[in-house]
Amino acid sequence: MTTADLLQRIKKNLERERLAIAEKMVLGRNTDFLSYQKDVGIAEGLSQASEIISETMKKINEEDA
Repeated sequence: MTTADLLQRIKKNLERERLAIAEKMVLGRNTDFLSYQKDVGIAEGLSQASEIISETMKKINEEDA
């Protein structure tokens, strides 16, 4: 498994977790505003992590070219 493959797998897992949080929120499973805020923060962090991975993969591909 290459570094790019590993990063892609991590990115997919992050996206899966973000979508699970979004589904939980859409279904109204947050019991209070604090829980909602926490989920929004986690989802944003997962999204940012995914972007960092994308940027890293782009840099790796540029270095290999």
